[in-house]
Amino acid sequence: MGLFKKILGGAADLGLDKLVKTVTEATEKVVNKVESYADSQPSQNQSSSFSSYSQNSYSEEAPSGFSWGEQMPAEENQYNYPGNYVQYFAHIFAEDFPAYQAASEKDPKSSATIFTLYQAGRKALVVELKSESSESNRIRRGCQMEGTPYLRFYYDHDGWWNTREYVVTRVRSALRI
Repeated sequence: MGLFKKILGGAADLGLDKLVKTVTEATEKVVNKVESYADSQPSQNQSSSFSSYSQNSYSEEAPSGFSWGEQMPAEENQYNYPGNYVQYFAHIFAEDFPAYQAASEKDPKSSATIFTLYQAGRKALVVELKSESSESNRIRRGCQMEGTPYLRFYYDHDGWWNTREYVVTRVRSALRI
């Protein structure tokens, strides 16, 4: 990371040496985090569609809490839940967010299912369950315009399991709880 030092060559003379050191350290941390994240992602050429797995193909060694990967994790997810993906999300909202009332509806203009979470009659969050092939952003734009938090989950993204921990963590973050 000597680039900053070269760019700001005479920074020490101006009393900016501490700033250069801080910026360099922060940049190194960001680079390390990006590299760490990239190493943890499945490669682009891996085939990880659920259709190539059976319900019993998960491994107890698959990482729990991660929502992606070649093997289905042992943790509860939309594929090992005894109902369909809409029932799975409804189940999570009811059990993990009892202070919110979840109402679902099919989007008449797409194949998406839209859950709206209400608290004390106020719209608190909109969660859209949609196909990865859908390019519509109509629901998201509507939420942005009205200032309502919005989340999207793809129910058919290859290798993406929507584990319970992943769903709960994202919903809690969106609700800021």
